[in-house]
Amino acid sequence: MPKIKSITCQKILNSRGDWTIETKVTLDDGSEGSQAIPDGASKGENEAVYIPVERAVDIVSTAINDALEGEDPTEQFVIDQILLDMDGTTNKKHLGGNSILSVSLAVAKASAKSKKMELYEYLAHLYTPKKDPSAKLKFPVPVFNIINGGLHSHNSLSFQEFMAIPSPTLPFDKALEMGVVVYHNLKEILIKDGLDVDVGDEGGFAPNNLTVSKALQYISKAASQSYKLGEQLFMGMDVAAGSFYMHNSYLIKEEKKTLDSNKMSQMYIDLLTTYPLIYLEDPFYEGDAEAWAKFTKAVGSRLMVVGDDLVVTNPKFLKNAVDRKLANAVIVKPNQVGTLSETFEFVRNAQKAGMKIIVSHRSGETGEDTFIADLSLAVGADFIKSGAPVRGERVVKYNRLLQIFNAHNK
Repeated sequence: MPKIKSITCQKILNSRGDWTIETKVTLDDGSEGSQAIPDGASKGENEAVYIPVERAVDIVSTAINDALEGEDPTEQFVIDQILLDMDGTTNKKHLGGNSILSVSLAVAKASAKSKKMELYEYLAHLYTPKKDPSAKLKFPVPVFNIINGGLHSHNSLSFQEFMAIPSPTLPFDKALEMGVVVYHNLKEILIKDGLDVDVGDEGGFAPNNLTVSKALQYISKAASQSYKLGEQLFMGMDVAAGSFYMHNSYLIKEEKKTLDSNKMSQMYIDLLTTYPLIYLEDPFYEGDAEAWAKFTKAVGSRLMVVGDDLVVTNPKFLKNAVDRKLANAVIVKPNQVGTLSETFEFVRNAQKAGMKIIVSHRSGETGEDTFIADLSLAVGADFIKSGAPVRGERVVKYNRLLQIFNAHNK
């Protein structure tokens, strides 16, 4: 079996022009795996701690390299446990979640190369060791963030993402094409109405002077030009409500509204009666548990109530959400928790609880990183969020899935 020969790390730029790290794991059979680490602008309070880039580079290249040299890279759980034991904290503040994750994922990539397997095949083997390798792949439904607000842009919109979501009945290539068509329809409509078409961190348009309803109206109009809204195409929002939660209220500045939890719930229910919304992410601050529970009980049968900041890809916080029935779907972002093994545990537990799985990017990505595309296939995710169908760091994930889809549908 191959052994880990060396682990090196360097700093590189991400899509926001900020520094991040890229780690390379080299095995003694010559196989290599490299992994850059994304970074989010909108972060949950309980995410793994990111340490400064220069310190992360040093820790990976020295302490972690020394600890893992000679270890079997195919023993992913063992590798991850060594990293967790070295850190010794609940939030990865000693070694850094960025340091740990870069190594964890790069080890998996190097092992896949060594075994001459596609990454998604190798990850699927780790996730479900006894799964039939000839079983048909389940492709995730792409969720397109086509209007940006909140911390992903500099406009006045409080809500962070407004999404177009193709019907889950469509094959991946048709769903991807649908997202592209609606995106271009939307651009033409915004230009015609004299609104700017600058884009936010995730490729969605970020015009000024929109309200929540206006943003949804624009997407409805763009979608209806080419598709049947409510049949072929649906809508969703990532509210990221924690970003405008102040003094036990939700402050929606562009509408001059200060709402308590009950009034926020009613606002969502009113929108549900007007628009074909099937997806609502972080509708409340993560600490507003009673609101989560009441809302999910009220509308969970017809809407995905999606936890992101609520659960931060952490099995401990997921258990609380499951036990209290706070949500019926969850976001999966490996960098929120820090290791591949913990990510797998989180997804398994969520799937056992009957929750929908949405594998997601972050707003600060790198142009070559396609890891989440392979991860979504490996765990049988229901959806994937990779932003709008523009900007290299966004489309590279969609293109990776399209490449695999085409290879399996020749």
